[in-house]
Amino acid sequence: RIPDELVEHYLGRSGFHCPDLRLTRLVAVAAQKFISDIASDSLQHCKARVAAPVKDNKSKQPKDRRLVLTMDDLSKALREHGVNLKHPEYFADSPSAGMAPSTREE
Repeated sequence: RIPDELVEHYLGRSGFHCPDLRLTRLVAVAAQKFISDIASDSLQHCKARVAAPVKDNKSKQPKDRRLVLTMDDLSKALREHGVNLKHPEYFADSPSAGMAPSTREE
């Protein structure tokens, strides 16, 4: 549950002021649903990425099947909901991030 004070704070910052607590709670429920949908879709993208076959025969699939959500998973989920998220090239989301393009092993 998103606290009423937090919702009121961000509604106030956007210029919306309403004394009706029911409306504030309605916005909180909508925001919680949106966040839940994004998290669920990100998890589905992560599972699809992990289940994709590896092209390189030398590398083996790790036996540890823990899922790690990446910014790419989140970006894809947000894009489906109309939010375009761009992160800088130097964002450390992979071991090769920040390396020169000629030295990357992707």
